Amino acid sequence: MNIRVTLGFLIVALVLGGAVYGLDKFNIGPTAAANANATATTTASQQPQVFQFDDQKVNAFELHQADKVVRVEKQGDNSWTVAGTGDVANRSSFNSLIVRMSQLKATRGVADPSTDLSQYGLDPPKESAVAVLDDGTRYELDLGSKTPVQTGTYAKKADAPDIYIVADQLSTDLERLISDPKEPPTPTPIAATATPAVGPQPEGTPTPIP
Repeated sequence: MNIRVTLGFLIVALVLGGAVYGLDKFNIGPTAAANANATATTTASQQPQVFQFDDQKVNAFELHQADKVVRVEKQGDNSWTVAGTGDVANRSSFNSLIVRMSQLKATRGVADPSTDLSQYGLDPPKESAVAVLDDGTRYELDLGSKTPVQTGTYAKKADAPDIYIVADQLSTDLERLISDPKEPPTPTPIAATATPAVGPQPEGTPTPIP
C-alpha cells in the first residue's frame, strides 16, 4: 500500500479517537457550553466510592420518579412488601439493587462540576433511590441524564455536591421497579398431553402414518 495512503489513514484514526475522547472527557455534546466543566478525572482503577453501608440493615427502600413513589418494607422473613398495597415485592430485584447501591462505585467523577445541576439532569433528578437503615439513617442517590457519548448516567448523593458517572444499568433497573415492583407470578407448569396408544388394526386396514 502507498505509504502516503497508510499515513493518511493513521492520521484520520488518531483525529477521530481524539475527538471521541474529548467529547467524553469534557462533556461536549448537545449542551457543549453548559457542560464544559464535566471533566472526568479518575480512571477505571480509581473508581470513587459513592456509598458504603450494610445492606442487611436496610429495612425500607424508596424509589422516586417525578410524582411516582414506590416504597418497599422488609418483613420478618426478609421478604419485601409494597407499602400501601401489601403486595409481595420483587425480592430478587430489590435485593440486587440494594446490594449494588450499598457498595456503589462510580465509573468516574466530574471535576469542578457546575452549580447548575439541570445541566446534568439533576435539578430535578430524573429518579432517586433511598435506602433507609434500621437506625433511621438514609442514603439517597439522585440520577440524572446520560452523558453526551452514552458512557453512563450522571448521579450524586442528595447531601453532597460531588457529581459522578455511574453505570446505566442502575437507572434501567430503578425505572423497571418503579413501573412494576411486584413479585412476578410463578409460571404454571404445563401438563404433558398423553399420546393415545395405537391399538392393533383390523386385517386389511392400512396402519396410519404418524
